[in-house]
Amino acid sequence: MGRQRMLYASINGNTKRTKLWDEFGYPETLTFDHFYRQYRRGSAGFSAVHKLLDSCWIDKPTIIDGEEGREATKTTDWERLVTKLMKKQWAKIEDADRRNMVGRYSALIIQVKDNRDWKEPVDVSLVRRLGAKALVKLIPAWEKQIEPGNTDTDTWSETYGKPVMYHFNEQPVGDERSSGAPRAVNVHPDRIIMLCEGSEDENILSGISLLEAGFNDLLDIEKTKGGSAEGFLKNASRQLATEFDAQTDMANIAQMAKEAGYNSLGEAMNDKVRKLNGGIDSALVTQSGKTSVLSVAAADPTPTWTVSANQFCATIQCPFNILFGKQTGNLASEEDKTAWANRCNKRRWGFMSDVITKVIERFWVIGIIDPPTSGEVTLTWSDLLAPSEKEKIANMSTMAEVAQKTQQAYGTPAIEANEVRAVGELEPLKEPEPPNPNDKPDKDPLTDDDDSDNPDRDANRTAQ
Repeated sequence: MGRQRMLYASINGNTKRTKLWDEFGYPETLTFDHFYRQYRRGSAGFSAVHKLLDSCWIDKPTIIDGEEGREATKTTDWERLVTKLMKKQWAKIEDADRRNMVGRYSALIIQVKDNRDWKEPVDVSLVRRLGAKALVKLIPAWEKQIEPGNTDTDTWSETYGKPVMYHFNEQPVGDERSSGAPRAVNVHPDRIIMLCEGSEDENILSGISLLEAGFNDLLDIEKTKGGSAEGFLKNASRQLATEFDAQTDMANIAQMAKEAGYNSLGEAMNDKVRKLNGGIDSALVTQSGKTSVLSVAAADPTPTWTVSANQFCATIQCPFNILFGKQTGNLASEEDKTAWANRCNKRRWGFMSDVITKVIERFWVIGIIDPPTSGEVTLTWSDLLAPSEKEKIANMSTMAEVAQKTQQAYGTPAIEANEVRAVGELEPLKEPEPPNPNDKPDKDPLTDDDDSDNPDRDANRTAQ
């Protein structure tokens, strides 16, 4: 028992109260099933996953052949081909990202037409002849469906430490109604791309679920919400208590209950109370007894729930008002919006760009597409901190007011017209070109006649 307590203390960090987590009802070890249940049945867990997912995938990136600076140049044929191919695959990649948030990792299985089993390497020569038509589909898989096999132990190999085979279970996660044994297949690493956010050591088992750090807070949210609802239900159920005085003949009442067909007095009382609660015109008649309703004043769960909710928001780095909103109608502050936009921008330019780049690189490695002419691919995302159209118009209006006031005060505006247009992301106006003194007009300024072919035009103008 002492060893168990010391082990427990090493898990929760409390050496004085070694059964603290046990008393609170927190599990010592978290598995995929814990995270999956919180995602499917927990409102806060579901909202956290989809709030981050929808914010990060609000638009799609631009695929560039080469460095980011080449985005402004003309779109190449390779970029046009890859953009068209990826247009059909964005939904599958986004769904794999959703599964990665719930579990420690997820996977994308690449199904291609190469006349080989999934356990064998891809026939690159056949796939290259078919091109984009060789790609059948991308299959997103949960952590529970994909298990790594033996790892490469050759220190001279480029794939050292990575699995040499994966095991894929086709049974849908959470579907216990499927009949028959689920089909399991081995998948070669050529045909699979792993998504494991948080595992910078490239070990898929080091991935971190989005719901892991705040799992205890999710349980507290459920306990607070469920306890409050249960208390309300019990108060609304009208549980009755009957109190008899000392002069009541309980033996006689019990005998009357048995004569009425009941086994005991308690069964008779429960039946009467059940009929009373089940009808709106029922009556309860007692002799020498006093009936009262058992009820307690329901506590307001808001303060306790808010503490747990705020702690959970801190674990996913999402402001409270962004995740849960405000019932009073107050919107999230600009600081909250900026912090959340920075969080999503960082994820888009980091983890999500790495995943999409791996998908495109794998496509040209196995022959679905040709490699880029520059040898590398770059992704660019829109800036989530960019002002909206309404904010652009407001900024232009403010700058125009500054220009007007400085014009009236000093005779010269402090802001030029193109600077105002630049704030609204409008094209700048072309500045008029200064007249060239060597240019000669084609018409006579006095008669407005076309005398461009008159040899005496210059002489006449000189005389004038």
